[in-house]
Amino acid sequence: MLGKTKLVIIIFFVCLGLVCQHAAAASPPQISAKTAILLDAKTGQIIYDKQGSLRCAPASTTKILTAIIAIESGRLDEVVTVSARAAGTGGSSLQLYANQKIPLRELVTGLMLRSGNDAAVAIAEHLAGSVDNFVLLMNHTAQQLGAYNSHFRNPNGLNAPGHFSTAFDLAWMARYALTNKEFADIVNTRETTIEWLDHKGHSRDRNLRNTNKLLWMLEEADGVKTGTTGEAGPCLVSSATLGSQKLIAVVLHDHSRWYDSMKLLKYGFDNFDLYEYAEQDAVLAPLAVEKGTQPTLDAIVASPAALVVPTDDFQYVTVEVDLPEKIKAPVYKGQKIGEIVFFVREKAVKSVDLIAGQEVPEKTATRIFFAHLLETFRWLSGWGVL
Repeated sequence: MLGKTKLVIIIFFVCLGLVCQHAAAASPPQISAKTAILLDAKTGQIIYDKQGSLRCAPASTTKILTAIIAIESGRLDEVVTVSARAAGTGGSSLQLYANQKIPLRELVTGLMLRSGNDAAVAIAEHLAGSVDNFVLLMNHTAQQLGAYNSHFRNPNGLNAPGHFSTAFDLAWMARYALTNKEFADIVNTRETTIEWLDHKGHSRDRNLRNTNKLLWMLEEADGVKTGTTGEAGPCLVSSATLGSQKLIAVVLHDHSRWYDSMKLLKYGFDNFDLYEYAEQDAVLAPLAVEKGTQPTLDAIVASPAALVVPTDDFQYVTVEVDLPEKIKAPVYKGQKIGEIVFFVREKAVKSVDLIAGQEVPEKTATRIFFAHLLETFRWLSGWGVL
């Protein structure tokens, strides 16, 4: 029989081994990307970051921004006449030809599935009159979306001085774009056909196969965009959904982009869970208004009330709603009136604002008088007196 001391030592090392195995399973994956990021799409929380703010050439991942601008233009059913400049664009191509007529919707599909550089130029010229004007729109949109560390010089991602982005910015723009159903459907398409007129004007179907191999390699994958140039190296912005959780991974300058992206996405799903409390714009509760022209207003959730936590912490998440019993008028629409606070193991880790859903002016003597006057006018009108 083993002595008590030896038995204790063995038990200690067995337990230590189990702890080490658990820690290793939860450790971030080793990847070869120059820069990478993994974030949760609903909350925007960063799960993994490898120099995510490093400026790099983004190659054709640029087309994420080009596509969402085109889709949100509301002009997808318009027919585009392809210019000679667009048709002559180098690199990956949809094989457009000068004076070709093609719907904008088909160009966007070719842009995202086949990564057509010529399609990007045709889109830019049609929507903004010129590539230069479209580039101004791209940079303005990027700033509006919060991609503050990006600057674009063309709509397709071909190498150009001053054309750069970051893994974080690309993930952030993809996060926004994926909320658009049209965009999400396109980037989740493995293969499709588009309407195509040949040089003789004969109509035929043109088959397009997505360059994003991850759609075949990972069951949960549902986007987004590949990119490759000599300067940028192989790049990939990918997304995947498991249950209610969607993750976005970006790897730049990565010769193992497919496997590294799968590693990141699997790491996120295996080790982190999404705790959801309330959707953005949901009415959480009515709030009484003191001395207001109406008795209550809606307390609205300003942003997604959700939290990503390590799986082991999920059971320790608690939520408190900090909302007064009543608020004094006047109240303006969008005014902060409270907050939702998330706790993990009794430590506050995140808060989400609650805002007023309506404007409620203060009930003054003048407003009371005019309200009565209006009510009297309506009453008399109803009886045909006025």
